[in-house]
Amino acid sequence: SDVAWLFVNSHSWPGWHLEVLEAHIPDIGERPSPEEAEPHAWTPPEPRGVFAEAGFADVTYLTAAADPRIALSRDTGLIVVGARGPGLLKSLHLGSTAEWLLVHPPAPMVIARHGGTVRDAVVCVDGSGHAERVTEVVATLPFVAQLNITVLAVEDGRTDVDSATRVAEERLTSAGARVNVEVATGKPTKEIERHIEKSQPDLLGLGTMGLTGLRRMRLGSTAGSVARAATWS
Repeated sequence: SDVAWLFVNSHSWPGWHLEVLEAHIPDIGERPSPEEAEPHAWTPPEPRGVFAEAGFADVTYLTAAADPRIALSRDTGLIVVGARGPGLLKSLHLGSTAEWLLVHPPAPMVIARHGGTVRDAVVCVDGSGHAERVTEVVATLPFVAQLNITVLAVEDGRTDVDSATRVAEERLTSAGARVNVEVATGKPTKEIERHIEKSQPDLLGLGTMGLTGLRRMRLGSTAGSVARAATWS
């Protein structure tokens, strides 16, 4: 959570509304009321400070006596969570909050691996609706004009890479980002991992479901495999 907080405060969010949610699983035998189980406003004894430079329109502190996975399942513009351990929440073992949110994404999500400012980003595209959604999310970030973005597509026989990269390049360029396009050939997971190992971006944009039509992110999927190796957000 500390890294996620630094990530948020390292960027400018003019006009955005920030909700800081603290959720805890009730003790055995504890029966919170429906009102207590739902995220609701509270005043923490030691609230985290928000940098003035972040430019939020307002900040609301919320708490919930509920499983964090449920409490975080909110319809919002962006969810930012932190990671810990050598892998993503100790290799994203089943039951972790981050993996559950990746499998059942209620909203676009950043898994923050560092608290620094994002300058270089990679957006992976394959022509699927999920990839187009990732492109749109990155394009609407308030700091997108400060980014150097590589649009990456992998030719694996299922992707119209020309169309996918053109659409993404046009959208991100129109948002003010500096964009270049790269196309690799091979297996998506291997090629994406190879590219990010070489380029070391600050941010990777990747959909949890692509052209394979998976209904959930299985452990062997591109998103899951890449997320486990993450040293970037």
